[in-house]
Amino acid sequence: MAEGEGFQEVRKDMERAIRRLNVLEYMIMVAAVLLALAGGGFVALLLSAGTDLPLRPTWAVLSLLLIVIPAVVVFGRERRREPKRGEGPGETPSGPSRPE
Repeated sequence: MAEGEGFQEVRKDMERAIRRLNVLEYMIMVAAVLLALAGGGFVALLLSAGTDLPLRPTWAVLSLLLIVIPAVVVFGRERRREPKRGEGPGETPSGPSRPE
């Protein structure tokens, strides 16, 4: 077996794994949206029963909040985690560091 053929098999396996992970990511996102809708509906039902708040607008606002607030938290955490452009290992914001 030639060396290039082995790499082709590995490449196919990697592409298949990436596709499966993409599908899993979409499934998790759909589940999160459905949970936010269900949770928003439940809390809106409780609020509308005890107050004069209308059900549908309350449900819409609560569901959006249950989706948007966690997304903003995760986005902010990821922004802090990734290094800024031009600040990789051994580099400073003004350019590569010099050994002293």
